[in-house]
Amino acid sequence: MKKSLLLNVQSLVAAALVSLTAGVQPLSAQETTLTLNKADFSVPTWTKLLRASKAADGKLPYSINMTINGDPSSQLGFAWFTNPTSEKGMVQIVKKANATEKDFEGSIITQDATIEHVSVNYLVDANKVDAGIESKTDMAYTSHKALVDKLSPGTTYSFRVGMPGAWSEIGSFTTAKNDKSAYSFIYITDTQAQYDEMFDVSQKTIHAAQRLVPDAQFVLCNGDFVETTGATKTADVDKNFSSEWEWEQWFSTMQDVWMQKPLVPAQGNHDRSVRDSNFAKHFNTDNSFNENSSAKTAMDGTIYSFVYGDALFMVINYEDYSAEGYFDELKAWMREQVNAHKDVKWRIATYHKNMFTGSNSHQDDADGKAVRAAMLPIFDELKIDLALQGHDHIYEVIGPVSNTAKTLVADAVQNVEVVGQPGARENMTGKKGGVFNVKDGTLYFLNNSAGKKKYEPRNEAAMIASLDKHEVANYWGLFSGKFGQTGEPTFSRVNMSTDKIEIETYTVNDLGEPSLFDSFTVVKDDATANTSVLKSAQVTVAPNPASDVIRIDGVIADKVEIFSMNGDLVKVARNSNEVNVSSLATGMYVVKITAENDLFFSKVMKK
Repeated sequence: MKKSLLLNVQSLVAAALVSLTAGVQPLSAQETTLTLNKADFSVPTWTKLLRASKAADGKLPYSINMTINGDPSSQLGFAWFTNPTSEKGMVQIVKKANATEKDFEGSIITQDATIEHVSVNYLVDANKVDAGIESKTDMAYTSHKALVDKLSPGTTYSFRVGMPGAWSEIGSFTTAKNDKSAYSFIYITDTQAQYDEMFDVSQKTIHAAQRLVPDAQFVLCNGDFVETTGATKTADVDKNFSSEWEWEQWFSTMQDVWMQKPLVPAQGNHDRSVRDSNFAKHFNTDNSFNENSSAKTAMDGTIYSFVYGDALFMVINYEDYSAEGYFDELKAWMREQVNAHKDVKWRIATYHKNMFTGSNSHQDDADGKAVRAAMLPIFDELKIDLALQGHDHIYEVIGPVSNTAKTLVADAVQNVEVVGQPGARENMTGKKGGVFNVKDGTLYFLNNSAGKKKYEPRNEAAMIASLDKHEVANYWGLFSGKFGQTGEPTFSRVNMSTDKIEIETYTVNDLGEPSLFDSFTVVKDDATANTSVLKSAQVTVAPNPASDVIRIDGVIADKVEIFSMNGDLVKVARNSNEVNVSSLATGMYVVKITAENDLFFSKVMKK
């Protein structure tokens, strides 16, 4: 006898909850009835279909996550999606680790959610979803958000979200202690997946991080959760569509992790969408910046702060930098956060789009230059210790940087190990490790990406050739630690204490196995800090323009190198402050001067 299963299939099939059952409330007005024959499927697939048909419930929550929202010792944000409903979901919490369903029959904390009806584009052609769903088709959801407060510090809770008869699996979390004790967190960025194979890479990375750092208090993700960027201007909404399917895969392929670890999400450029605002619909973060600012971010909840232990974290959004008054509002907000927490030792800024980078893809970007011009003075004023970056898909340890001079702070780097000749793709500087003293500058760090997509690092000549674009005189000299392309996805374990910050970065192979790539330590120590920073302005090159000989004044030169604007080395002079340039062709050149254990840069016009 031919066995078949008659199914009423939603027009939208979410990866986290493949609903194959009659009577399910559809996510659009259309339902499709399918007759599936057992002979058409493998035994494992048929079994999955049978199990799904019996377990499906249109009210079940999906895309569930926790976010730090306010004081992490006493409150936590929750968010999830369901199929369209007018019923408000809720969070139920019990003060117990590893709770069972029976535990929720006793003394519990219950918080009703606020709901928002959401209609967003479901998928795009690049998602490679062969399900008969046309791209650029809107699907409907209900977004549920709840903020639970009055929690006890340093306490482990179990939770579930949903509504009676349709509860999620049981998750757990531990609130922060209300002291300055040590803790760890996981730092990732740029999972940036678009189709199944890419999501497999990112989920292996995050699961490897979960296994290696089971005690992590939260996961900080510096943007570009997904690949497909929606329209960033209202005029383009019919051209550029976001992909809710990608967001569903992001949550579903790692849902077990997000049931155990709160997120600290930062918005990336690929997370933008003026039409659908998927990022804002999915995450429940503090929105006080937009509530109190005259220059608001395009999406709510993309600028916020919190204190955890002895560190102030400021999550920053540079995507809306071009809005009138935006930088002024952002800088005022940062001052408020620092002034409100002067007793906290560490000041950490975390954001997606880089301020310094050696990536061939983005080092010359105009928006990066604009952000540096606006934000380096406030980083200097507020003494930002550590900047965690995203966007560039390479590994780079930069600084500590004197933010006003855009130079390396003198005597701030110790114990860096030289492990090879500079120039290798995986280690352009030939360095690893180190202790970085941020007393007088900011350490800028990017740990590559937690996904498949990778970019290429630049060499010194390429950085010199692009001086006119990035306007950082000795860019190469800022790369004080390891710098290169890991070739595999990465995550970092960040160990926080009052005395130091330890950062270990791991690559993850195709089997999901982690390997240590680099580790270093951040300190803030008066004893070894040195505020003297040599500036290029101390050195002059004359005459300019020059015809025959140029003269270096201000230092005693050990070596003078002259580069064309293409980055080609065209002239070298040693132990001399005069260089004959008569043989050079007419044009602009970059002059690199090595003197007094430092580097200086200038430009000269050969006439």
